Amino acid sequence: MKIYNVIVNVGDDTIGNNGYVKYRKISSLERFKSFLSTKYPKWVFANVYDHETKQKTGLITRGDK
Repeated sequence: MKIYNVIVNVGDDTIGNNGYVKYRKISSLERFKSFLSTKYPKWVFANVYDHETKQKTGLITRGDK
């Protein structure tokens, strides 16, 4: 199972570090996306990184399926 670190633009500059929040050790991107929509309804995008290599593996947005 792949593990990811994710940096999210939450759509509100008053939250986190200028609107960015980091989450570590995410195992299910679909469940995480659902969590984001609940906790941060205005989230814009999230950069996804491999937990082990620290290399960027992708970008997810609210409209992705």
